[in-house]
Amino acid sequence: MLKNRKWQSLATTALLLTLAACNAEQWGDNKHLQPLSSKIKSEIKDIGSTKNAPLYIRIFKKEAVLEAWKQKKDGTYALLKTYPICAYSGEVGPKKKEGDRQAPEGFYAITPGQMNPNSSYYLSFNLGYPNKFDRSYGRTGKHLMVHGSCSSRGCYAMEDEPIAEIYALGREAFEGGQRSFKVHAFPFRMTPENMAKHRKSEHFPFWVNLKNGYDHFQVTKKPPNVEVCNRTYVFNPQGGGSFNAQGPCPDYTIEPSLMAALQSKRSAEEIQFQKAIRALEEKAAEKQADDLETIADAQRDILTRRKRISEGKNPDGFIAGLIQGNPTTPGSTAPTVASQAPVSGQAVPASAQTPAQPGGVSGFFESISSGISNPFKKTPPAPVATPAAEAVTLPATPKPKS
Repeated sequence: MLKNRKWQSLATTALLLTLAACNAEQWGDNKHLQPLSSKIKSEIKDIGSTKNAPLYIRIFKKEAVLEAWKQKKDGTYALLKTYPICAYSGEVGPKKKEGDRQAPEGFYAITPGQMNPNSSYYLSFNLGYPNKFDRSYGRTGKHLMVHGSCSSRGCYAMEDEPIAEIYALGREAFEGGQRSFKVHAFPFRMTPENMAKHRKSEHFPFWVNLKNGYDHFQVTKKPPNVEVCNRTYVFNPQGGGSFNAQGPCPDYTIEPSLMAALQSKRSAEEIQFQKAIRALEEKAAEKQADDLETIADAQRDILTRRKRISEGKNPDGFIAGLIQGNPTTPGSTAPTVASQAPVSGQAVPASAQTPAQPGGVSGFFESISSGISNPFKKTPPAPVATPAAEAVTLPATPKPKS
C-alpha cells in the first residue's frame, strides 16, 4: 500500500513538473507552486491533520463562503479554514444552461487534470460541471471554475491570496495520494430555518435532495459517496447493481446505524422546520397589518386635507391656498373673518352661519370622514392555518430498497 502511494506521489510530481516545463513562460512566477505558509501548516497540525491529508471543500452560495476541511487520523474531517467568496454569478438555484450566469450547485469532484495553473484568473480549478446529475436534466455549460481575480461569469471567484492557498491545499492532497477532492456546493447552510425560508421556491425539491447529502456529512463528518439514479443524488449506498443517472435506482442499502442517525436528525429538524414556518407566517401577517394601517392613515390624511380645503382652510401654505382655496379676482379683496362677523344685536342670516360651498363639497367629505374610524385597525394576527392539502414538510430521509 505504501509502495503504491509512493508511486502515485512520484507520478503526480512528475506530471506537475512536466506541465511546468511546458508552460514555464506563461506561469512566470510559478504561483501554482507556492508553498503552504507556516501559519496554515500550524493550523493543519492544530486540527490533528497533515498537509498531505485528503481535502474536502464545501461552498455556501448565499453566505458567500468556502470551507476547507482536512482529514484526521481517524478518517473524519475537521474544519481547517473558512474563506470569503469575493463574487459569484446569479442567485441561489442550480445552473441550468450555458449563458444563464448561474454558479453551479451540487456534488463535484476535482482531479489533478482539473487544476489550472495557467488560468486567466490567477489560479483556478474546474468544478466539472455538468456532472452526471446535471446531464440527466440536459443542463449545459462549461469552464465553471473556482478561481481568483474576484470576477465571476458563472463561477465562484476568490481574491488571489485565498485561491493560492486553496490551490496549494489541493496540490498537497494530490501529493499525498488523494485521487480527487470533493467540492459540494450548496445554495445556503441547510438548516431547518433556511429550508423553511425557501420552502416556496421552485428549487425546493432539488434543495431537499442536496440536504440529504449535507446531512450525511453532518452526521458522519466524512464526505459521502455520491451516486446518481432516477435523476436523483444518492448517498453512501451499499450493495445493489450499477447506477444509471436516468434509469431506475438499483436495490441498495444504507448502513443501519447511519440510517438511524439520519432519521433521528430529520425528526428533530422537522419540529424546528414547522416552528420556523409558523414564525415566518406570523411575521408576514404582522407586516401585512402594518402595511394596511399605513394605507389607512394615508387615506384619512387625504380626506382630512380635502375637508379643510373645502371649508376654505389652508393646510399646506400660501401656494396650496391659491390653488385649492378660494381664489379672488384681480383687484378684489377676499372677505376676512372680521368683515363677516355680525354687528352686535344684529341677527345672523342663516346663509352666513355656514359658509356656502360649491356643490356641497363640505357635507360630502364630512359624511365620508365621519363614517371612517379605522377600517384597518391593527389587531394581533391570528395563527395562519395551512390547509392540509398544502402543508409543507421537510421530507424524511429516503429509505433505500432492501
